Amino acid sequence: MVSDTPVVAIDIGGTKIAAALVTPDGRTHALVNLPTEAKQGGQAVIQRVQNLIDELIQIGKAPGECMIPVAVGVGTAGQVAPETGVISFATTALPGWTGMPVKDHLERACGLPVFVENDANVMALGESVFGAGRGCRHMIGLTVGTGVGGGIIIGGRIYHGAHGIAGGIGHIHIDFRGQRQCPCGRYGCLEAYASSQGIVAEYLQAAPSEVVENIGISPDQLGVKQIAALAYSGDADAWGAILRGAEYLGVGITTLINLFDPELVVVGGGIANLGDPYFDRVRQVVSDSVLPSLAETPILPAQLGEQATLVGAACIAWQGLEPTCHPS
Repeated sequence: MVSDTPVVAIDIGGTKIAAALVTPDGRTHALVNLPTEAKQGGQAVIQRVQNLIDELIQIGKAPGECMIPVAVGVGTAGQVAPETGVISFATTALPGWTGMPVKDHLERACGLPVFVENDANVMALGESVFGAGRGCRHMIGLTVGTGVGGGIIIGGRIYHGAHGIAGGIGHIHIDFRGQRQCPCGRYGCLEAYASSQGIVAEYLQAAPSEVVENIGISPDQLGVKQIAALAYSGDADAWGAILRGAEYLGVGITTLINLFDPELVVVGGGIANLGDPYFDRVRQVVSDSVLPSLAETPILPAQLGEQATLVGAACIAWQGLEPTCHPS
């Protein structure tokens, strides 16, 4: 069975590339992290990925290891054409990445089948197979941090849509008046309100200027970690900003549940570390707003953390090699 074999898993982000051998129990081995050095351009990034694959193949072949990989799974920032493995669009965080034929380049270099997906999609798949959604065939996974991304799992597989870019959850329109601009250039997107940057914007709008000045860092360096620390020290404006961010996310999740009727929704990313008060507010908004028959849909924090993308990348490799394969 293909599902009995290890694969090389790669997670390509704007600042870091992670790589590991992943075995069918969902465990990562020989984990390696390197800076992306994105400013060097797409060709330099793909060469670094190739070098990591070569290194892990050699580790897997070492005497006594018995972890010879049979494929490579890649989760990467940017929009991916899943059948061809070409990056159809990437932001300036990865200059020169748009148009990169990741699948073809890596297959020629390493001689193994390569499967490429968007990183938010593989995070959702990893959580559905080995994480908070283990055993679920229909699930929504969200990553909420600097941005808002996500993946839609239907029948145990990533749903891509007509153009391969389904799962743009951060761009659900939640403010028809469009008072806040999203990094995509549009106004009123969920990402502009529920992301860490959205919470920072809420706090700066609500907090007295003298309080902001006393924090000790400039407003453009303020992040959710600092706001959470302020909240837990008794700052009401900080709590208000966090809970408004939770409310916005709840509005977005309500739309997703009504559309897709998932078994559960999993929320990962840095925002998931804000704790029970945050999740309680998200759940309350959803319960009050969603169709009554769906009000009990569980909303859970992700379990796999930074490992989710690697594990999910391994899953797309197993599924690509054997379409009926769904490790459990």
